[in-house]
Amino acid sequence: MKVIDVSPGELRGYISSFVIVDEKVAVVDPGPESAYDKLRSGLEALGVKPDLIVVTHVHLDHAGSAAHLLKDFPSAIVFSHPRGVPHIVDPSKLYDASFKVAPILPRTYGKPLAASPERVFPAEDGKVLELGSSRVRVIYTPGHASHHMSLLLEPDGIIFTGDSAGVIFTVKGHEVMLPTTPPPFKPMMYVESIDKMASLKPRSIAPTHFGIHGDAMAWLERAKSQVTLWLKLIKGSSDHSYGVLEDLLAKNDDHVRSLLSDGEEFMIKGFLENTIDGLVDAVKRGEPLPA
Repeated sequence: MKVIDVSPGELRGYISSFVIVDEKVAVVDPGPESAYDKLRSGLEALGVKPDLIVVTHVHLDHAGSAAHLLKDFPSAIVFSHPRGVPHIVDPSKLYDASFKVAPILPRTYGKPLAASPERVFPAEDGKVLELGSSRVRVIYTPGHASHHMSLLLEPDGIIFTGDSAGVIFTVKGHEVMLPTTPPPFKPMMYVESIDKMASLKPRSIAPTHFGIHGDAMAWLERAKSQVTLWLKLIKGSSDHSYGVLEDLLAKNDDHVRSLLSDGEEFMIKGFLENTIDGLVDAVKRGEPLPA
């Protein structure tokens, strides 16, 4: 299994695309439209042509290059959560809506091409995609998005979490985990999805942001405890302004301190702010919170 860095522009170590090479070749999360040249070059370097494209969800940084792959590889097909299929076929509504959430994101990730509907298929919960000696099992994991699904590579025990269990960035040589909680965030679904993945006892975790990491069970536990702490802190704060909450989280979470002191601006502006917005929105809407 190979990792291609499809981070846009000059960014590095931000967005992974995973390539599973067996009798069939599968690409998990092809990445943003703006970085398609990096994906194509990576596939050429590996000497492979994709048969299957599987997207964990249809957000621009994960599925933006899917239709590009279909255009360049006529035998390839895409699998997505059923709710995501219409947005791969016609991404215009999703692209336009993303400007309302965080304008920096669509400007950075680019506008996806439309895909041919006859080449985009829904993947049901539990569906198994046979690749040869290996297979990919679909696991519905809502919370980050209602149409999110994670993928278990068997027999390797690698769980592709997309955005269902946070991100793991490397900042100045240190691994930094943060939740992935854009509005409209569903806290209980998010932690239940983490529990669902943990029940499968994966050995390695592969978040699209970024790379492959051992000790998956420890990372999943960290993801659950971290989002629970952040929600508790935000609910207990009388001031929900971004600067106040950023300081509050930094005082209570060394991963936030590391990101703020050494992380790239895009990781902070394009990611951390959106994450905090989703948590504040969930608290204000009175969403049930994990204990």
